[in-house]
Amino acid sequence: MNRILLIIFLIFGSGFAGEFYKLSELGDFESKQDSVIWVENPIPDVRMGPNETKSIDISNVFSISPDTTLITFDFPVSGNDSMVTANLTQNSVYDPIYLNLISKTVYGSTYVIVKAESIFGTAEDTLIVKVDNPAYEWLEWGSAYSFLPENCVGNGTSEWKAAQNFDLGTSEYEIMEIEFGYAWDGVADWKIAEFSDVPCDSSIWTPDSTFYSTNFKGGEAEYIEIPADSSLKMTGNIAVVFTTTANFMPMDPIGDSDHTWIYSESSGWEHPEEISADYAGAWYIRLLVFNTMTGIEEVITTEKNPVIMRNYPNPFN
Repeated sequence: MNRILLIIFLIFGSGFAGEFYKLSELGDFESKQDSVIWVENPIPDVRMGPNETKSIDISNVFSISPDTTLITFDFPVSGNDSMVTANLTQNSVYDPIYLNLISKTVYGSTYVIVKAESIFGTAEDTLIVKVDNPAYEWLEWGSAYSFLPENCVGNGTSEWKAAQNFDLGTSEYEIMEIEFGYAWDGVADWKIAEFSDVPCDSSIWTPDSTFYSTNFKGGEAEYIEIPADSSLKMTGNIAVVFTTTANFMPMDPIGDSDHTWIYSESSGWEHPEEISADYAGAWYIRLLVFNTMTGIEEVITTEKNPVIMRNYPNPFN
C-alpha cells in the first residue's frame, strides 16, 4: 500500500489595450507540477477572528497518478505559533481529511504550508491565515468572489488598468489592508487616487518602492498590508487603481458594477459592462479599514454606583 505523508509548516510572517477577455476565452492555463503528485485544488486563504476554530476539508487538494492508486495518510507533524495552531485529522483511511486551525488573540497573518510526500514525489500548497482585529471593517462592493475563468476579466496581451472606487463620505478611515485577486500570475503597480466621476490620474497616496511593484500569484487572494508607520487616513471619494501586466482580475458577477472601472487607451475609463454585458460585477478589490471617528473611549471608575452630576457648573472643568 502506498502511503503519503502530509506535513504542516507555519512561517511568519506601454500603452493600454482596448480589448478585454474572460480568462475562459483564452483556453486552459492550468499546469501540473513536474511530478505524478500535484496540487489539484488549492486550499483557499483563510480569514479568522480571534479565538476561532475552523476545519477545512482538504481531501481533494492533492492528486496522484495513476488515479487508481490507494492513498492513505499519516499526520506526525503539526505546526504551532503564537497566532494560530494547525493540525491534520482523519478518522480512517476512507474518511475526509481536515485541516484544523485555531486562532489566538493575536492579529496579523501567517503562512500554513501543507506538504504531501510519497514514493511518487512531493507537492505542497501554501495558504495565508489572517486573524482580523474585530475593530476593523471591510469596505466592498461584492462578497461572492470567485476565481472561475468565467468570472475573471482582463487583457491577455498587454497592460491595462482596473479600479474600484469607495465613497468614504465625511468619516475618516485608516486603511489597514487591501485585498484583491488575480486569476493569472503577474506583476502590478497600484495607488490610491482621487475619484471624480471617474478615477483620476492624480495620486493621493502611492506606496514607496518596497510596496509599489508586487508579484502576485494567480487563482487566489492577495493581501497588501499597509506599513504601520504610513498612517494612511482617507476621507471623501477615492479609487484603488491597479496597473496590471496582462493579468485577469476576478469579479463578483452580482456585485455593484457602478463602482467598478476598467481602462483602455481608446475609450478611457468605463464600466466593464459597457464593453460587454457579460462583464457586469465588482472587482475582487476591497479595503480593510478602521473608522477613526467612531472609536469609544473606555471610562474607568472606582464608584460602585453611577452618579449623575449637575450640568452647571461643569463638573469636568
